[in-house]
Amino acid sequence: MPCKRWIWALLTLLATTPAFAHGDHEAIGTDPLTMWELSPEIILALVVAGLIYWRGSRHGFENDRWRVAAFFGGLFALFLALISPIEPLADHIFAVHQVEHMLLRTIAPMLIFLSRPQAAFVRGLPAGVSPFFAGRGWLRSVLHGLRNPVVATILFLFASYFWMIPKYHDLAILNEPIHYLWHISLLATGLVFFSVIFDRRPPPHGPGLAPRLAMFACAALGNIVLGAFLALKDVQLYHAYEILGHLWQVPPLTDEETGGIIMWIPGTMMFAVSAMIILYGWGSEEDRVADRRARTGRSAVAASKPANRALALGLLAFALLMLVIATSVVALIDHGTHAHGLAAHVPG
Repeated sequence: MPCKRWIWALLTLLATTPAFAHGDHEAIGTDPLTMWELSPEIILALVVAGLIYWRGSRHGFENDRWRVAAFFGGLFALFLALISPIEPLADHIFAVHQVEHMLLRTIAPMLIFLSRPQAAFVRGLPAGVSPFFAGRGWLRSVLHGLRNPVVATILFLFASYFWMIPKYHDLAILNEPIHYLWHISLLATGLVFFSVIFDRRPPPHGPGLAPRLAMFACAALGNIVLGAFLALKDVQLYHAYEILGHLWQVPPLTDEETGGIIMWIPGTMMFAVSAMIILYGWGSEEDRVADRRARTGRSAVAASKPANRALALGLLAFALLMLVIATSVVALIDHGTHAHGLAAHVPG
């Protein structure tokens, strides 16, 4: 069959493609199509996660195929970040590294928890393992503590800011175990953060609309501040990329500024998408509750007013926040441009 021949050709290509370790700048080439980080442990983890989810989602998801697509879209984002040419290139180009981290800490976790995978995972696990995750043991208690909205947001921002400190950033680029720890921390905090953001349970079991929007606002603002700082600075901060061998002949400062823009604009857009999904889901849930009450003959008008009011206030707060952020960014750019112009006219 032609399909089988194509699959065999693909497997042969993957098997004969060399893997690149962090810091191995002698082995890396200039053609991205030949750069594949074929880490067996990562490939195995992605395959196992996909099989467990598929096993648990075979029944009951017939009308929600988008959830299956979202989950495997999240796994594909992890594949792009950790297996594709993005991974080896990220050690040599700061801007590509920011693309990798956007996939790891934002896009993949967002898609995975948009699919609401908890029930499918519990059903897909072997019978002897399921109670460990579905019960009320120590793991459940730890996850409950981490999923507090304040804790989840602080950890999410801390992981992002800590690894951007030049000393630790360069160390993680040059040291392979620390580099893996960096990736794990970004992915873990991203998963915890978006598991809270997309928690379908209403209060008091899940966070209300206000805490979710506050989480989004803090994460978006943190992203904007860090991205704008990197994009508008005029000094080079990171030197590990030159030690490993900077690619594409991009000036280091330009590379860092481009990475800041990637973090600032596309990175923040991912949070905006999350906020819109939250608001849409909240409104849809209210409609479902109202329909249920109407079918049972109970009045839905009085009960839905507080929730509708909360949704309206959340939308207003969201719009005002975006206005403040946009105004601040414009002022920052204007101040930076003005200062640069003054410096250019100062006699040496």
